[in-house]
Amino acid sequence: MKKYLLYGLALVFSFGVNAQWKGTTSNDDQRTMMVQRHMDLYPKNDQSQLKNIFNEAASINVNGSNVSPEELANFEKMHHKIFKGIKFQVGANITSKYENGQIWTHVWAWWSGEGKKSKKTATIPVHLAFNWDGLKCNNAFFMFDPTFINEEIALNDK
Repeated sequence: MKKYLLYGLALVFSFGVNAQWKGTTSNDDQRTMMVQRHMDLYPKNDQSQLKNIFNEAASINVNGSNVSPEELANFEKMHHKIFKGIKFQVGANITSKYENGQIWTHVWAWWSGEGKKSKKTATIPVHLAFNWDGLKCNNAFFMFDPTFINEEIALNDK
C-alpha cells in the first residue's frame, strides 16, 4: 500500500514540476535570430554579434568553466588562429517562452574544422542554451566534447 502511495505522490509531483515548463516555441523570433546571426558570423571570425546577445555581467558556462562575454569572444578568435575551414552547421535553433517566466534559446549544431598544425579534421556535436532577461542573455551553457580542440591547443602551446 505504501508503494502505491509513493507512486501516486511522485506522479502528482511530476505533473506540478512539468507544468511550469510548458510554453510556446518559435524559430523566427528576435532572440533566435540574434543567436542565428552570431552562428552565421562565427565561421567568418566575426564576434561583433556577441555584444548584442549578452549583457556585460553574463555568466557563460563552457563545459563547466565560467567565462565572460569578452573571454568567449577571445576563445572564438583563438579557434581561428589554430583551425581552418571552420563551419558551424545548425540543426535547430529555437526559443521557448515558459509559463514560469523563463525564456531559453537552444541551439543544436555541429562544429567542424581542420587543425592547422595537426592537419586533422573533426566534426563535434554542440548544444548551446541561452537564458534571457528581456533581450539580453544573462546566463548561457555551451556543451561539447572539447577533446579535439584541446589537442590542437596543446600542439600550438609547444
